[in-house]
Amino acid sequence: MSICAPHPAPRLSAKTPAELTASINPSPRRRLAIILAFPLLILLAVPFWWYTTSIERLPLPEGRISALEGANYTIPRAHILFTADSSAFPSPPPGKRHFDTKDILQSLGKEVTKGVDGIYAKQRPSERDVRRWDLVYEGDEEAKGTNLRVHIRTWEYANSSFPLEPYVQLPETGLMTSGIPAGTLVIPVHPDQVGDRNLKLHYKIALINGILSVYPPRPPEIPLRALKYTPNITLSFVLLNEDATQGDYVHSWDIEGAIRDHFLPHLEPLRPIFNFTIESQILYHAPLSFEPSYSEIPVVERDKAVDAAVDMINSMANHDQKTSMEAAIKVMEEEQGNRAWVVDREQMTIFVNSEKWSLDSGSTNNPVLRFLLYVPSLRHRPMRLITRDSAQAFLLPQFGGVVILNPPPTSSQSHSYHLSRTGLTPAFHLFTQHLYSLLALPSLPYKPNKLHVPPPPSPLHRPSSLMQPLTPWQMHQVLLARLEENFQEGKKTLKGIVRLVRKIGEMKVGEGVRDTVLGAVIRLERVQQSANSTALQAFILARDAVELANKAFFDPSMMGLLYFPDEHKFAVYTPLFAPIAVPLIIALLRELISRRKRGHAAVHTEKSQDVQAILDEMQEAAVDGTKTSRMEINEREKTVQPQQGGSLPDNSPLHTLRSRAIRERDDE
Repeated sequence: MSICAPHPAPRLSAKTPAELTASINPSPRRRLAIILAFPLLILLAVPFWWYTTSIERLPLPEGRISALEGANYTIPRAHILFTADSSAFPSPPPGKRHFDTKDILQSLGKEVTKGVDGIYAKQRPSERDVRRWDLVYEGDEEAKGTNLRVHIRTWEYANSSFPLEPYVQLPETGLMTSGIPAGTLVIPVHPDQVGDRNLKLHYKIALINGILSVYPPRPPEIPLRALKYTPNITLSFVLLNEDATQGDYVHSWDIEGAIRDHFLPHLEPLRPIFNFTIESQILYHAPLSFEPSYSEIPVVERDKAVDAAVDMINSMANHDQKTSMEAAIKVMEEEQGNRAWVVDREQMTIFVNSEKWSLDSGSTNNPVLRFLLYVPSLRHRPMRLITRDSAQAFLLPQFGGVVILNPPPTSSQSHSYHLSRTGLTPAFHLFTQHLYSLLALPSLPYKPNKLHVPPPPSPLHRPSSLMQPLTPWQMHQVLLARLEENFQEGKKTLKGIVRLVRKIGEMKVGEGVRDTVLGAVIRLERVQQSANSTALQAFILARDAVELANKAFFDPSMMGLLYFPDEHKFAVYTPLFAPIAVPLIIALLRELISRRKRGHAAVHTEKSQDVQAILDEMQEAAVDGTKTSRMEINEREKTVQPQQGGSLPDNSPLHTLRSRAIRERDDE
């Protein structure tokens, strides 16, 4: 039986607790180095953090922008080409000098400009206008490229009595044309009037009245109902059936032909200013958000409804349909009387039911002008609008226009209509007027003895029922009006950028933003110096300036820091660095306090050791001195007995030094 030897008892460490703690923990110097390593690392990373998070703020041309703010531009000066038929002036008598037509026109042109300047000179100084056009003649360098024309025409169909009746030439088609470009201001004179001795005075009066009518001294103001300028516009044509399930609805329409006849002639001249996109759709369920009231309508309104029904009948190709419609009109006149579903002015403001009508255009982000042709259901026919001019249409500012179309009643509720171009003529005539209002397009101011309505090419021709397209005179006014709008808008946007950058110190202004702003400033400065440029050139400069200013204002690099102010930065950094900073600061403070205590302890220990050594030396010296001088003291009979316990006399130097050391130790 083996006996296991007992395990040897573990050897007790010979180290004291203080020595054991010192062997496990690092030295104070090493511990301090470890604590300081963390903040040192953060300090070394500060330059990199500063570089990566610094905000680039390049200087903007604030001085040039401030100079633009109080300045204005000079309206470009226009050139009007002045021509005439050679037969418009009488031949000189025999023996008299024969002048060329150009020489006669130049002499007459000087009289016209002098007369216009005299009219403006009679105005008040604060309201005095300035002539901003000059007459040029064939062969002049300034005549190249101008589309503003004035022509004196000898015409056999002109009024044979004075005063002369100036008008603006209409577009001509066919083989027999006058050869005068469309939009020319024409001064017609009958051949019998050419020999009148006061003909030159009549020419002068007609020219002054005509030019002042088509070329006002100041560009027209843009009303609030008009759409703010934007280069790209979408035109949306929508046919809305209130409820096709009740029958008697419009299932199709010749929208392409109507747009081609009524809108394209007006949109074509606007190409240098606007880019149009056209779209159309048909809705078969477009309920109203309110219930119109059924009440009496004036007789005039009923007559207009009959006329509209007649126009619709004329647009139908089927003879049977025409016969049934004519019978329906007779029934409408006799049976329905003078009652209708009435929509008042307050209801017009909520007529467009945006919640249930799908009018939004998902194909573009451009501003949309909507032209709505609304067909009421059988239950709400006939529908009438209470308007001042009794028109069955109303305008929605900066939105579009609405036209009410009441088809004549039929015996069959399942009947559906197709609207041809002729049937759409009344509605699109109103839509054209709405387009002019929404785009702030001026119309020619026809006034007696000033500017007359254009006559047909001959008495055998019937006047056209369509609105005449824009003339170069109207286009020039549109350019000047939009030039003024864009110039002011560009200055306003640039001023807003400067104010925004000053207010938000964290906003970035990079090289791209600075160059964009500088480009806008340069273009606006060129507009100020565009007195000798054309209106189109000045307009393009102002348009590009607004585009660049808006591009800089909405630049993503500028907008990004608007969402991260200093408060947000502190909110992001605090959860990241607070848990690390608190232990580091506490450890650093503890280490500093510990080092201070150790420093004081070392100083006290050193002092105590020095004092103890001095005391020991003095005690030994005192003992030796006592033994040596004991015999001498006895001999003199002044024996001094040593105190028990080896104590020293109170007045001895050794006793004084020891007491002082004890007091210092107690104080510490």
